[in-house]
Amino acid sequence: MRVPTILLGLLAMSLVLPGCGNNSGPGRGGSTVYDPPTTEFVNALGIAAPVTREQAMTIAAEAAGGTAVSAGQETEGGQLFFEVQVETASGNKEVEVRALDGAVVEIEAADSD
Repeated sequence: MRVPTILLGLLAMSLVLPGCGNNSGPGRGGSTVYDPPTTEFVNALGIAAPVTREQAMTIAAEAAGGTAVSAGQETEGGQLFFEVQVETASGNKEVEVRALDGAVVEIEAADSD
């Protein structure tokens, strides 16, 4: 019969699919890379570009869901980025914010040097 076959297929999918989730988003242990970088957070906060160090910290805190504690600058490919350290309930995160437009490039677990 066709009905039991379909039911078995649905049962199998319901058992397998929960294990396929991505557990690496913001606030989790892994890394989230935005390609292209997202301006979702800067737009939600109403911050105009280019962004300052303090504004980058605000954007990073919003993106990672925590409290920004420090920020440094680096240049890659001729573009200025802020690397912001954010403390979250699930651990420390490093958020890369592009200074040109406030776009979040990446959120990853902070190095524990």
